Amino acid sequence: MQPLALLVALAVMATITLLVIGISQAKGAAQRVVTRRLEHFTRGEPSRPSGGGDDKSLLRSTDRSKLGPFAGILAGSRQVESSTLALERAGIPLRVGEYMTLRFSLAAIIFLVAFILAGNLLIALPLAPIGYFLPRWYVSSRRRGRQAKINGQLEEMLTLVSNSLKSGYGLLQSFEYASRQLAPPIAIELKRMLQEANLGAGAEVAIQALADRIASPDMEMVVTAIGIQRSVGGNLAQTLDNVAYTMRERDRIRGEITTLTSQQRMTGFIIGGLPIFVGLMMFGVNPGYMLPLFTETAGRVMLLIAAGMEGLGIVLIRSMLNFEV
Repeated sequence: MQPLALLVALAVMATITLLVIGISQAKGAAQRVVTRRLEHFTRGEPSRPSGGGDDKSLLRSTDRSKLGPFAGILAGSRQVESSTLALERAGIPLRVGEYMTLRFSLAAIIFLVAFILAGNLLIALPLAPIGYFLPRWYVSSRRRGRQAKINGQLEEMLTLVSNSLKSGYGLLQSFEYASRQLAPPIAIELKRMLQEANLGAGAEVAIQALADRIASPDMEMVVTAIGIQRSVGGNLAQTLDNVAYTMRERDRIRGEITTLTSQQRMTGFIIGGLPIFVGLMMFGVNPGYMLPLFTETAGRVMLLIAAGMEGLGIVLIRSMLNFEV
């Protein structure tokens, strides 16, 4: 047991070291940014805005100094950019380095717990990826929920902005009024967009960054309408009213489709669950009759085929009932 205890102690020490390094990197990142900006001012050099230059958006920085102990591994990879977008869209205040440190640390912790409880390396190793992907699944779930809330608030936001424009307000003033009237999460995104515009990023760049963070087709339509109006002119208030009307009609059509297909969805659930229910019932009544499905090779092959056909049927039913509006 001494080698096992030594292995566990080394793994725990490595996990704690990664957490400490990640936290220290996160705390020192803000101080380095402030120091760099102060150096620009003391030298008389202009400080680049966060959305200018070669930057395509105002998302969180993904340079090597923000990647913590994984800078050498992740620098320049697509995973950094995708993780940054996912964290922005989920509204989680973590940098990529902190996020990756959490993922690797959770994987190490689950591996250690499984290894200590089971005492078998073959059982503990397959469980480590679960800890690695758990934060990603949480971020994806949080992102989908947040985007659904924002999509539900876009129509009200467009109405407020349009009415403000009709009253004589400017575009940014209208967005500021909407940010005061609306509830989070869209109010938080609007306030951040206004802050970025006031700090010198420019209205178009800040609005485009807002669309990148929200990642909604409806918001992309709004940004396109604003961009066209600022380029060629026109009545922006009327354009936003038309966009809001289109969104209302799409929501109405989606509701009608959901109502008309509710019976078919319920039928799919019943048909899909019926074989499982009948199999469990027969196994409870006569287990010996069902055991060959699990003990014989032919029975296992039949179970695999049945599971594959069950999954294929679910996919076909969902595809037939999925309408794009």
